[in-house]
Amino acid sequence: MSSIPEVFENEITFEEELEQAKIDAADYKLCKSGVFRNNISNACYEAYEGIRSVPGFIKIATAIIKDEEGYFSQFDISARLLFINSLKSQDIDLEILRDENPTDPLKKEMLKKRTECLTSMISGLVETNAISIGDCKMHFSSQLLKDANIIPNKILFDRRLVRLNTAMLYKQHKFNLTREDSEGYAGLINDLTYSSIDNERDSKGKLSPTPLERIPEFLTTISSHIGVFHLDPNRVLDILLDFFIKQLTVNYTFWIALIKSSGWIQKLTYTDYNGEQSNNPSAIMAQLIGFRFYNYHNEEKECPPKELYLAIAILLKNGLILLGDILPHMYPYDDDFDNETKEYCIKMNKEITTNSGGKLATYGALGEEGSTQKTKRVVPEPSADLETSEGNKKQPQPNDVVELVKALFSVGDLKHAFIILANYDKLVDIYPHLAYDIYRLCRFILHPAYEAFVPEKTKNLYAHFAQCAEQSQIKVSLSTQDNPNPKIPSQIKLKRVLVTDALLDDVQDLEKKERYVFFYREWAEDLELCEVPQHLTTRFMPLMRLAGYRAYLATDLIQKLILVVSGLLERVAEFPDSRLHCLNMIREFLLPAVSFSNGNPGTMASVWEILCRLTYQERYSLYGEWNTDFFKKNLETKLLKARVDRAVKSVMRRVSKNDVRRCGRDLGKLAHSNPTIVFNIVLDQVQSFDNMAPLMADACRYLGDFSYDVIGYLLAEKWTGFQGAGKTRKEKEKDDGMPAVWLRALAVFSGMLFKKQDIDATPLLRYLAYRLRYDDSVADLILLNEFVTKMGGVEILASACTNDQIIAAGCSDSLKSEAFLPISMDNRRASRRVLNRLKESLRRNNVGFEILVLLYRLEEACTAEIGIPASDRCSKLDRVHQTQLQYFELLTSLFEGEEFSQLIPDVDILVNEYNIPLNIAMNFNRPKTQFAIKTNIDAPIVEGEVWAPFKNFTEKIPSLLPDPSVIQDFSAEFYVIFWQLGLYDIYCPVKHYETAMARHTEMIRQCQDTRSSFYQSNRPSVVSKTERQAQASLEILREDLPRHKAHVEKVVSVLKSSEHRWFPSPLKRQALISNILQYCLLPRSRQSEIDAAFCFEFIMLMHQMSAKNFSSLTLFDKVLSDNLPASFIAFSEYETTIHSRFIFKTLQKMGTWHHDEKLYLKEAHGDGLIGFQKNWNAQSSQVVAKEDLLSFSDFQRVLHKWHFKACTAIEQALKSNEAHLIKNAFLVLRQFMPCFPAVTDHGNGIIKIVKRLSEKEDRGNIKVLARSYIGLIAKYKSTWISKNAFLGLKEPTPPAPLVEAAPPSENNNSSSNDKDNNQPSSTASNASTGSTNGNSRRRRENETTSKPSSPARREGSNKGSGATSPVSSERKRPRESEPARIEKTPRIDESATTARHRTNAAASTSKTSPRDTKESNSRISTPTRDPIRIRDPAREAIREAVRDTARESVRTDKENPAARTNVPTSRATTEVSSSRTDDRVIRSNRTNVATTTESNSTRHTEDRSNRTAVPHSSPPSSTSGRGAKRPLDVERERDRERQEKRSRDMRDERTRDDRRDDRVRDTRRDDRRMDERRMDERKIDERRMDDRRVDDRRDRERDYRGRRRR
Repeated sequence: MSSIPEVFENEITFEEELEQAKIDAADYKLCKSGVFRNNISNACYEAYEGIRSVPGFIKIATAIIKDEEGYFSQFDISARLLFINSLKSQDIDLEILRDENPTDPLKKEMLKKRTECLTSMISGLVETNAISIGDCKMHFSSQLLKDANIIPNKILFDRRLVRLNTAMLYKQHKFNLTREDSEGYAGLINDLTYSSIDNERDSKGKLSPTPLERIPEFLTTISSHIGVFHLDPNRVLDILLDFFIKQLTVNYTFWIALIKSSGWIQKLTYTDYNGEQSNNPSAIMAQLIGFRFYNYHNEEKECPPKELYLAIAILLKNGLILLGDILPHMYPYDDDFDNETKEYCIKMNKEITTNSGGKLATYGALGEEGSTQKTKRVVPEPSADLETSEGNKKQPQPNDVVELVKALFSVGDLKHAFIILANYDKLVDIYPHLAYDIYRLCRFILHPAYEAFVPEKTKNLYAHFAQCAEQSQIKVSLSTQDNPNPKIPSQIKLKRVLVTDALLDDVQDLEKKERYVFFYREWAEDLELCEVPQHLTTRFMPLMRLAGYRAYLATDLIQKLILVVSGLLERVAEFPDSRLHCLNMIREFLLPAVSFSNGNPGTMASVWEILCRLTYQERYSLYGEWNTDFFKKNLETKLLKARVDRAVKSVMRRVSKNDVRRCGRDLGKLAHSNPTIVFNIVLDQVQSFDNMAPLMADACRYLGDFSYDVIGYLLAEKWTGFQGAGKTRKEKEKDDGMPAVWLRALAVFSGMLFKKQDIDATPLLRYLAYRLRYDDSVADLILLNEFVTKMGGVEILASACTNDQIIAAGCSDSLKSEAFLPISMDNRRASRRVLNRLKESLRRNNVGFEILVLLYRLEEACTAEIGIPASDRCSKLDRVHQTQLQYFELLTSLFEGEEFSQLIPDVDILVNEYNIPLNIAMNFNRPKTQFAIKTNIDAPIVEGEVWAPFKNFTEKIPSLLPDPSVIQDFSAEFYVIFWQLGLYDIYCPVKHYETAMARHTEMIRQCQDTRSSFYQSNRPSVVSKTERQAQASLEILREDLPRHKAHVEKVVSVLKSSEHRWFPSPLKRQALISNILQYCLLPRSRQSEIDAAFCFEFIMLMHQMSAKNFSSLTLFDKVLSDNLPASFIAFSEYETTIHSRFIFKTLQKMGTWHHDEKLYLKEAHGDGLIGFQKNWNAQSSQVVAKEDLLSFSDFQRVLHKWHFKACTAIEQALKSNEAHLIKNAFLVLRQFMPCFPAVTDHGNGIIKIVKRLSEKEDRGNIKVLARSYIGLIAKYKSTWISKNAFLGLKEPTPPAPLVEAAPPSENNNSSSNDKDNNQPSSTASNASTGSTNGNSRRRRENETTSKPSSPARREGSNKGSGATSPVSSERKRPRESEPARIEKTPRIDESATTARHRTNAAASTSKTSPRDTKESNSRISTPTRDPIRIRDPAREAIREAVRDTARESVRTDKENPAARTNVPTSRATTEVSSSRTDDRVIRSNRTNVATTTESNSTRHTEDRSNRTAVPHSSPPSSTSGRGAKRPLDVERERDRERQEKRSRDMRDERTRDDRRDDRVRDTRRDDRRMDERRMDERKIDERRMDDRRVDDRRDRERDYRGRRRR
């Protein structure tokens, strides 16, 4: 003790510590941790560890324990017990340390020090009488007591303690068993029975419970019997329990009070901390009840009665027994329940993970013979051991735990029920009928909330429903066969029956005239009721969670909960915190009830009634948790998901076009309960198979509003590319920048779903409004495109608008809708009901206008994006631009007049607040101005004032223009007129109206004509409907045409009255035109093709009106020359297409004037038109003299300049090697094809570049564009003219060809050639366009006669015409030199077999004179060539010419310039010579194989190559046309000739043989050898013809494969 310090420096003073203990005592609570208890534990621990002084601890502990002032006792604090418990903890720690038997000196010293401290603390407290020696012996270890000198001897103390415990627990009581069995127990049972049932009956004849006043009498009787007969008290208690169980329903109150007052319980009574008398549970009573379960399980082999479980529950609720004492006696035991739980989990997991094989699983494997045999179910044979009698069969073990839990819920004991369910976690899952007892309590707990929060009107309504249901039950119970409609009595007397089943409480059996009442009336006394909204979460939710997700079993409870939540949502202002609790109820119970309701539409509809009152954020958060978390919480939800998955996939496997509605009904049933599972699978299938989108949209017609709302959430989730937690999102774009297939399929499905099923489109609009705020939202535009297409019938036509559609866009609505009617039925405009819903969705939160503004913000973001190629940027801009037009068209078609004005703000707000460019804002405002014009069309025109519809708007423009100085060049009135008028206002296409009316008139005639094909091929109903529609359309058009004319006249008159105010300054012509282009024409001409057409019509209108100070010529010059390169550089592809239409219309108009001088003078000069004057001054807008206007010849030169500049710009773009510029150039060229190029030089230059791109370009898309343009421009080449003809000048005379004198036999041919060569020069003097075109065409034909179409053909033609001379490439070798050279060439017999059939065919068709035969034979001979190459060049030339004639022509021009001017005279000579060959000479040539066949073969090959290159160059009478026949035709002629030769008579054969003998004699050949050779040649010819056919077929197949690869 001396080693322990008395005082520590940092120790708190006694007074401060005591004062702090008093402060902390106020917050002390029994059985809960607090500051006061923690301070006591810390004080003991610090003194034990030596951190604080022991005397200080003893002083403060003594003061607190004694509490002389009574301060701590007022808070019911047992300070003595708290200090003893803390000291006991240190004693345990010291024992552990002592048991370790440490050998380390430090640990030994620590053990010694702690022992001294603890013994000093206990000794000090005993000395101060804070604790007694008895307390020490009861709570502390014997070693500690010995160390503290409280006991003298530890061994004796331990020995005595063991004896005492043995005597108390194991001493046998001795009773007189003989007497107690015979008399004692009999008397006790008799007295108890007589006293407990001898009661008076009540007014209804029922026995009343035994009065509680008899309890002392009963206790006296029991005590006397025990004392007199020496009865075992435990057996007496067992008898009392038997009476309690048997009389449970009537007398449970008496027996519970009796047991509490008996000695078995009274000796266990103690006073609790609240000063109340409490009973300790009786372990003996629990053991006696446990013996009963042992008897039922093993001896009697029958189920225990329900009264036993109810008695146990009542005893537990009254605290007479412990749950831990009775639970070990109940089945199943812990091991058995664990095995049962494991088996349950295995079965559940097996069904979750195993997919059913269907009927196919019942068949065996495929046998050797290809047949299958159905497998037989194996039935186990009963064994002899199992054949036992029913009497010996073992009864199933009852589940005592389940029955006890049910009894606990029946009596309202939630405390013990919670403990059991916490220990047996799968109990309710394995035995789900327990949920009914749980929900019985939940109904009672929720009833106060139902009365408090549900409106009286709703309660009265449901009370009326309940009354009607009760009357219906009474009517059914009273009805008989003789009286099916009995009179319902006002009141029915029902017999009251007490039951032990709590679920039958307050249930009526009208047939038995009984009303069941649960016997235990105090079951609801301890239940905590829901009185405020917070109690839904704190009291109602824990109890509901015990049953799991089985609220679907209690539909009345779900309905009551729905009414409570609905009432709270209606009174949010009164209960501000109730919304959170309502969401908890929906999340925890209502949505799971829908999932497990097995397709109950009533549950789904009731839940939707409260869900629709929540915001979409709240609903979607609930759907998100329901979709992702709910089906992963336990095995039951996982199994539910697996079952629904299999059902949905089974339906999806059989979806087809013809079966979509039946499958839709099946999906609708599944979606009533689990829409998240169903639509997840459906949407995944749609993404994988895009052709399912229309079918599934049609299959969704059988869904409810709840399912549609869920699919809206899931669509929004799928649009993001979400694939599940932990998975990467899908890419929305492919590598080429196009939308991904899955996103396009979802977009089509979404559009058709919103259209067909008439559901709210708010999810899609909200998603788009959210996504368009980001710069990477271009890929999501496909959703908006398909939605607008399906809902509004507005398709993205891109550059596919025809001229008729553009004209119709400026007509009435009927013509416009007819012209832009979608081809696909899926893209037709939705019904009026669907469109009205869409309008409401667009108005809600102004989301329609928000999307419109965000689309233009996205365009700015795409323009400002850096680090991407120009082609990608332009592709994005085009998609955004097309979406803008499509969406704006939808808005203008949905909202008309005042509705559109309410949707779109004014221009000044758009510019100042939304930072939208003025031209875009003017475009937004145009429908509003159009409506103002239509409503104020009769407004008078006041001289000097702006027309009323434009007046207010005109005043705002000067402050909104980006450059206010522009007003000095053109007025604000002109700016407003240009931007607010449309094509309908300035142009009335009368012919278009008349054509449409004629079409409808013809349709009416066909419908009325019974002989017409339309009438006969359609049903009468279709014909009558078509006739009515055509008649209605005709009447509408007849009304629209005059109205349109009057409208245009009115607007034009307004323009004429104000045109002198448009351009105030006459001296700023260039600045004026530049500003018009910058602020008016260029912005609007690239918005849409209709706007481009308007720009052209407006320019022409200003020209026709002769607007003051406006130069049309300057404007055309700017448009057609200076601003054309902007189409390639500054515009995207779509903008280029639109703007090029404006330029094309202008260029086409100029071309029309160029072809007709009178038309030019009429429309360009006109009567007083000033637009085309050359010199401008201050008086230029007055009357202009004719000589000051641009003459027609000057106009031709100006137009040629425009063409030249356009050609130059296009060529530069094509040569730039920039993909963006090249694409735009091709777009312009395709648009300009009808009128540009018009000059041959321009066209050839462009085609030369294009051909080079088509051959050498590596980029596939550009190569395709080039080849496409080559094919398209081919039909326009015939309209090209020379530069002189375009300018109206004469063509220069071409130089005469250098050809030497020909032999006399060639005079005719030479004269004809000269005539042909001189023909272009003789006709060039004609200045008319048509003659010039003809001359140029014939000149090109003459030029192309010298162009071989392949290298092989060029080689053959050069060899045949003597072009190998090194002297000159332009001059031919004289004709006289050819025979001498040819005579020296050797003869090769193999060449004759190659060309024999060609020579014969050519000779057989010749009908000329036989003169000059020798000359012709000598002239047509050619040098000897390799026999392998004689056939191949011709065949290759034919294929090359058919496949790519133009490409080879250009190559020939480059490689052989001489062929452009010189005509091959050798070929012409050969043709004339061959035409004069006589039949007789040809027959002799057949015999003379060595000399003639070779030359004829060579000539035929040369002729074929030449004629293939120029098929129309020779005169019709020449033999070249016949010689150019296909090999198949020649073969047919040869066969026909062979048949004619065989059919001749014998005399002709004899004459022919004589002639043949003469010819054979001259040739010195043997007749037999010639016959054999002729037969061999004929066979070789036939084989080679077959080979050529095979080769041609192979070549065609190879060419086809090559084109496919390209």
